[in-house]
Amino acid sequence: MGLGDIGYEDVIAATEEFRRLGRDTFLQTYGFGRAASYELVLDGRRYDSKAIAGVAHGYATGDFLRAGDFSGGAATVARCLRELGFVVETGAAPSSRATLLDSLRKLKVSRGPGNPAPSRHQPLSLLWAISRTVDERPRMTPWPEFRDEVGPLLTEFGLPNAKATPQYPFWHLRGSGLWEVQGIPADLSRKMPNVTILDAHQARAGFTEGTARLLSDPVTRLDAITTLCETYLKDADRRALLAHIGLSGYTTAGNLTEERIEAALDEHDRPGGPAPRRDTTRSVIVRDEALARRVKELEDNRCQICDTTLRYLDRAYSEAAHIRGLGSPHHGPDELRNLLCLCANCHVLFDGLEIYIDPDGLVRATNHARDPHPLRRAPDHPLDEAHVAYHRTLCMINAHAR
Repeated sequence: MGLGDIGYEDVIAATEEFRRLGRDTFLQTYGFGRAASYELVLDGRRYDSKAIAGVAHGYATGDFLRAGDFSGGAATVARCLRELGFVVETGAAPSSRATLLDSLRKLKVSRGPGNPAPSRHQPLSLLWAISRTVDERPRMTPWPEFRDEVGPLLTEFGLPNAKATPQYPFWHLRGSGLWEVQGIPADLSRKMPNVTILDAHQARAGFTEGTARLLSDPVTRLDAITTLCETYLKDADRRALLAHIGLSGYTTAGNLTEERIEAALDEHDRPGGPAPRRDTTRSVIVRDEALARRVKELEDNRCQICDTTLRYLDRAYSEAAHIRGLGSPHHGPDELRNLLCLCANCHVLFDGLEIYIDPDGLVRATNHARDPHPLRRAPDHPLDEAHVAYHRTLCMINAHAR
């Protein structure tokens, strides 16, 4: 008997036993090793596909196949399970940052007959999903919510004259190996379900558990955003896109917000009289003031970028600036290796991503408006190049949006 005897319910029965026994006991009981290439993905869980097929055959026929009884691979097990409507992914979920970024560069995006540029539907949908990770929202999103949030995004930032069809990335992102769809019965998932089916079965989609786990790391997340922007969205208005999508935190390096900048620039246009007041409640990060004093002492209150020493009330004034910002979305550490001593002007420019430090230690302007010059640094003031590189990457994303 071949794998063709297996039915949908037989596979479900095998996965239920897998969960009940646990992976190691299940594999040992039925004589299988861990999957080397193909895994069945169902409701956010991953199963060794060949073992599931062998046990499912037992539920269907009474003949439980062992590993040596049949061959696995794309032409046998994977094909059988996919024909039954299951998702089978090549290899395990991305286990490293490099694997994740490579998958993002190789999205199977469509190209319209009148436009050779790759469609933006999948990259925009992934950026939207990353914003949910930043906000710690649920990994899986119901179809109506995806439609209502991603649809307008595709209209505003998709290719010119491209029709906004959120159902396509909702379903086809499964091909990336980073995404899964839940809720669609096997007999309806052999081809892309239409909107009526997605509505009727309360479909949900989102990153796989492994992908979401990788993207919970702030550095990996920034690299993922950069990869998507540089590969598929070079001509998009990056700042407007990131703001629209809920990733405006990536348009500055710290707590320098667009509202704060605009308020300062527009201050002279306000009418005279007492300033209005409003009640607010906010949560602030408690910084280590001893560290701030330490970096200022090490650098003698001189700005490391412009070498200026400001004076206020006859005292030297400087600011301790974090290279990789504290708090969401950057989650930089409050440590000496993540601090610079800057004047107020250079602090604003640094947090606003107008200037950065290149790999050779030279301070450069993102718009190339100034000549590069070395960052001044006291001999006993260490800097972590990983934090410097993180800030530099932020500048790279935003430089294309000017």
